[in-house]
Amino acid sequence: MPRSVMIFSHPNHEVAILGSVRRLQPYLIFLTDGGAQERVEQSKESLKSVVSMADVAWLGVEEASLYEALLKSDVASFRALSGEVASILSGLDIDRVFCDSIEFYNPLHDVALPITLAALGRSAAPVFEVPLIHQRKADAEVYEVLRSPQSLWGDCINTKLTNEEHDVKRAAFNIYTSLAAQLGKDNVDLAVSRASEEQFLKARGKLPEPAIDQVLRYEWRGKKLQDMGLVKETITYDDHYVPLVKALAPELVVA
Repeated sequence: MPRSVMIFSHPNHEVAILGSVRRLQPYLIFLTDGGAQERVEQSKESLKSVVSMADVAWLGVEEASLYEALLKSDVASFRALSGEVASILSGLDIDRVFCDSIEFYNPLHDVALPITLAALGRSAAPVFEVPLIHQRKADAEVYEVLRSPQSLWGDCINTKLTNEEHDVKRAAFNIYTSLAAQLGKDNVDLAVSRASEEQFLKARGKLPEPAIDQVLRYEWRGKKLQDMGLVKETITYDDHYVPLVKALAPELVVA
């Protein structure tokens, strides 16, 4: 029987669409450890009452190793990861695929789509991007959670949860205690306030640049840390991300 597949760069991302996870009963694939075993354990605790844990694959790649691979333009590491995903997908009858959206917040979030497309190969299964968080253009440092930039809403699909699905999702936020440290309490509160409706973006056929109302946040933050002397090198869109996408999913990159 055809089923949905959801592919996330990090554990905890599933909370963004936990109502749909409960409704669709998909096969879930987590690419990395999220940088902390705590995140893995919290996802396991949440998911065990939502899906069959036999339908969850924890690939467990160390998050730090992929940041390093990006900096070194180590395409082989990402090809190996997409190969693992492809091996899993080959045993499934897929009707649609969901993955982290390209949002320019974290480059590892943004590799989920090219890895997914590389793993799918010639599959005709439709792909949807899951919005998590992006930095909005503003005078202050402001973030938008669980929604795509407003300029992209024409290509989005919003799903309203039932009262039961909403209650389960709101309760699950109490399990994901690491979210406040990752996103900040205000952003978590905003995510909880939006729990009743889940948004999906039809996967873009060409590699996007930041929308007019969106900041290339990982470059902005990298430069900030570099200026403070906290890091020596930073991951950039043009020098690191685009060449990786071109190698993994060349159909996304306009020649």
